[in-house]
Amino acid sequence: MEPIQIINSNEIKPVIHKNKKISLTPILTPKDGAKWRTTFKIQLDKNQKTNPLSLSSECVFFVMQGKGIIFDKTANKKNDIYKDKMIFITPETLFSFITLEDELTLLGGPCPFDENIFNIGD
Repeated sequence: MEPIQIINSNEIKPVIHKNKKISLTPILTPKDGAKWRTTFKIQLDKNQKTNPLSLSSECVFFVMQGKGIIFDKTANKKNDIYKDKMIFITPETLFSFITLEDELTLLGGPCPFDENIFNIGD
């Protein structure tokens, strides 16, 4: 593996869920040679809710655009999230993303990789 890799965005394909209302785009995963870091783009249309997820590793998401809610089912707590905010999620926290009137785009993911991220919108 090369010490520096340029990933061609033309080769990145989204995984579409829930009637094309939620998409998960893997940008950097172990398939690209990443051992400790992953990056995904998650997009939710208006009035959507992801499946609750509990990941085995820390998770960080940056809100690229829009606004929504992150629901911590473990603590039964909702937090508003919007553009330019960062979300840090500890391992084993059961959470979901919710949108109301706005769409939401997030960039981030679990580090190290947890394949359960793909269950976000089935």
